[in-house]
Amino acid sequence: MNKKSIFLIVPFLLLNSVVIIAALFKAIQVSFGYYPVVGMTTWTTEYFQQVLTSQYFQSSIFYSLYLAITATVFSIVFGLALAFIIMKSKSRWFQKILQIPIAMPHLIVTLMVMQMISQSGIISRIFFQIGVISDINQFPLLIHDQGGFGILLVFLYKEIPYVAVATLAILKQMQFGYLEVAKNLGASPRQAFFKVTLPLIQPTLATLYIILFCFVFASFEVPYLLGSPRHETIAVTAYQLFNQVDLTTRPQAFALNLIMSAICLLVSFLTLLVSRLLPGGHGGGLNEE
Repeated sequence: MNKKSIFLIVPFLLLNSVVIIAALFKAIQVSFGYYPVVGMTTWTTEYFQQVLTSQYFQSSIFYSLYLAITATVFSIVFGLALAFIIMKSKSRWFQKILQIPIAMPHLIVTLMVMQMISQSGIISRIFFQIGVISDINQFPLLIHDQGGFGILLVFLYKEIPYVAVATLAILKQMQFGYLEVAKNLGASPRQAFFKVTLPLIQPTLATLYIILFCFVFASFEVPYLLGSPRHETIAVTAYQLFNQVDLTTRPQAFALNLIMSAICLLVSFLTLLVSRLLPGGHGGGLNEE
């Protein structure tokens, strides 16, 4: 990057840095109880204690963790498997089809899932017409349910192709490189996968885990539209608190947001640390057994 390019992006970086730093300072300020607009001028950690000790807030945090971990793990596993299938099939149309869910906004996919699998949706009506069910209420509750089936379906539909495309380029390079060497040396497909393929792609998988986990964990629109009122995610809970008529609940909302950010940073750090220690990481080397 030359000096001219650096000079051109400096205003963009400065503007974004100012906005982010100002927002972060405001969030810290309000979360610690300093909110002069409503007469709160005493700095305190009370709101963090309320968020961390209240069963209501704890359930939101754990529910968000459940959705984020489940969606991320399944997306990586099935996305990696899909990448292997595409690599072996060598079909360009298959790769083009994968671009469709990646290009679709999460909100559109959410509305599509609502139309398809709700109790008054398309599938329910088809089952009613062919006699599988005698009443649409007999169709299982797949959205606004406690398990978050609809939420997970949206994220899996979006993220599995994303993981497949992200790992496909690396797998194609290995197909004619390291994998061929391993096969020539007598390695079985299982040995080639665990001792060659996996160590080489695990840094990419670790990066994808961080991206997907943080995105799903902090996602708002999908859980807001498809989630159960009795099981809110941390983002939805923070939104509800922020929009209360009583402005004194806003410190709790900001405290939740900071805790959400802290959890994402902690997960990112731990993932990178584990990735570094595993075979293929900068500190892990390759498995020579």
